[in-house]
Amino acid sequence: MTEAKTSDKPPRLFHLMSLAQHRLLRHADAAFNEALGISMTQLGALFVLEKTPGAPARQVGETLGINKSAVTMLADRMEHASLVRRAPSDEDRRAVRLFATPAGLAKAAAARPILARLTRKLTQPFDENEMAVVARFLESIIERF
Repeated sequence: MTEAKTSDKPPRLFHLMSLAQHRLLRHADAAFNEALGISMTQLGALFVLEKTPGAPARQVGETLGINKSAVTMLADRMEHASLVRRAPSDEDRRAVRLFATPAGLAKAAAARPILARLTRKLTQPFDENEMAVVARFLESIIERF
């Protein structure tokens, strides 16, 4: 039996993470779009608004990692689909607060079993200790960059 040869070259982490992110989000987007007619980003916004009703649009954008114009377009699409409603902020006339509608909250609830299934598929081959390392690695990227 031959021993597995280790490479002297480090793994191409940026390339691998980019490919993994692209494929994972494409797969998840397709699953949520097929089942619920919403995107991952819309679902993320609904989860934020479920936890923080009336969150400022700026906060939704920061939580999702998207810029102001992207949040505006997201809110436009979601409002048009009756998933959110806008309300002026009491503190800042220029700011908008977002609220999930009952239809939006129903989509968020319906997404949970799909998300659980996708998470199982993603983590299935790894044990708890390995997943803790992966989580620590990803969290460190978020903190440092």
